Amino acid sequence: MLKNIIWTVLSRYGAQGLAVISNILLARYLGVEGFGEYALASAVLMIGNAFTNFGMDMILIRKLSITDVPWLLTDGLGGQLFLSLVYSGAVFFAGQFFAIPFSVKFYTLALFPLSFYSIFTIGTRARQHMAIYSIAQFLMAVLQFFAVTVLWAAQGDLDFLILALLLTHVLIAIWANGQFAFRLEFLSMVRSFALLRECMSMAVIGTLRLVYEKIPLTLLPVISGFAGVGIFSAAARVTDAGKLGHLSAFAAMYPEMTRDENFGKQHKGLALLLGVGFMISTILYFFAGLIVPFLFGAEFLPAVPVLRVLVWCIPPYVLVTYTSLGLVALGLEKPVLHSLLIALTVLLLSMIGFTFKFGSMGSALAVLFAELIHAALLWFQWRKHVLSKLP
Repeated sequence: MLKNIIWTVLSRYGAQGLAVISNILLARYLGVEGFGEYALASAVLMIGNAFTNFGMDMILIRKLSITDVPWLLTDGLGGQLFLSLVYSGAVFFAGQFFAIPFSVKFYTLALFPLSFYSIFTIGTRARQHMAIYSIAQFLMAVLQFFAVTVLWAAQGDLDFLILALLLTHVLIAIWANGQFAFRLEFLSMVRSFALLRECMSMAVIGTLRLVYEKIPLTLLPVISGFAGVGIFSAAARVTDAGKLGHLSAFAAMYPEMTRDENFGKQHKGLALLLGVGFMISTILYFFAGLIVPFLFGAEFLPAVPVLRVLVWCIPPYVLVTYTSLGLVALGLEKPVLHSLLIALTVLLLSMIGFTFKFGSMGSALAVLFAELIHAALLWFQWRKHVLSKLP
């Protein structure tokens, strides 16, 4: 497993390094408001990606660890393509009644090639082919960086950028098919819909988790405009970079948790992950005043205090993710869902109360408060359902 973690960490850091450069270029090129609209389009796409994934990665990895029948992944692909049509259609339909920017609606079309890429990553992770999975992660970042450089060279607008990014998703889907051929002859929508029903509980958890993470970016345009979104997004992207190593570790840990039920019960790796999380938070807190203007420019200086709040979300995020994956690996989805619903409610109420009064800073405080509540709830569930059952 250590080898798999090393592969994913290296690819994540390489991909995130390119992503950071891409975001720097975009922030400086688009400005606060343009970057805010781009952040909104990305947030809507990511929520859609969680919805169309429908928790299949957890379910299919669990199934493939037991039996690797050829039609399982094809069933997942059929389900994801169907859900992509539903989500994209819903966003375009909502645009008839609400002022949704064209960039936001158009970017949802990326869900169709992302369905192929998603199934590809599920297959590689389930079979522990972490080297090819890592290459795919890095290649995606390379193509997106290339799209940003094309934007600069062509002096295009945001719609031009969205078109270029959409093409990168198509290219990575074609590449994935070359590495991991999709057996379309096994496609059966009957089995696909049966899989969707089986994944329902995980789908709710996965979608709500992304809503929970991206809700500030979707509410801020209403409260403080795209400028507020741009400020919050800059701070959030630096914070996300601080979670990079943990994301890589968790991607490799979950398949192991499904194979060895004692892995999570014994808290393997948790103390180290928490320690690294606290260290990263401390470093980002003290250097926020240097990091933000260096990366994004003086126009984004209001993001510094926002970043100094958001960085303290990293340690509770580690605990939330570890316990969630551990519970799901043991087949205990309901405690995860109940904790997430309470945390989402707390976040929404906090956002309404804090953001109207303090703007982007209020959103950061709401996110930190909700994440602390979420971590406490899941730790209670972990003690109740797992630790109390130990001999």
